[in-house]
Amino acid sequence: MDVRTAYSTAPGLFEEQQDLVRVMSQIPLRERLVRRAALADRGSLDVLETDGKVTQDVLSAALKLAAHDQAHGTSAGPVAPASLRPDSPLGVLRAYIRQEYAAWRSPAGPRGAVWLVVRGEDPGAVPCADEATARAFAETRYREDEDPAEPAVLCWDDDGELVDETLSGHQGTGWTVREVQVLRAADLRTAG
Repeated sequence: MDVRTAYSTAPGLFEEQQDLVRVMSQIPLRERLVRRAALADRGSLDVLETDGKVTQDVLSAALKLAAHDQAHGTSAGPVAPASLRPDSPLGVLRAYIRQEYAAWRSPAGPRGAVWLVVRGEDPGAVPCADEATARAFAETRYREDEDPAEPAVLCWDDDGELVDETLSGHQGTGWTVREVQVLRAADLRTAG
């Protein structure tokens, strides 16, 4: 991804540096890593690649971001975080930083999702990484809450509701699962 495309919605370099310093302790770790990596990339565009400090700054920022993304499954583009190594060419490091920054800034960019497990009218929900985990959690909790001596034949209906077929009329258990998109700072509308 070229510089112009990656940073088309980015604030000015000085403004971004000042804002990052101001909000550093208030933003999620990944956002901090993405923004710091973009600053390292943008701040070194006019410096020769032979400058060891530039290479080290970009390398360090890209590897920290890639390590986080690989551990949490949060990368958003074609350059995989696992492909970055200490001996990766500067162009590959920059490409990774740019794809991640552009996706983070883009309201239409890829977003993560979680599966929420909800019981009846309870106001809370339990987030799960995937549908299988969410369903297993709901089934376990249902079995724990009911009489363990009573057999339960559980299945899921098309609306994501857990049904106990041993109950008359195959009624729902009150447990449901559903997938929801994770909100990012870029998804929030600001007043003004």
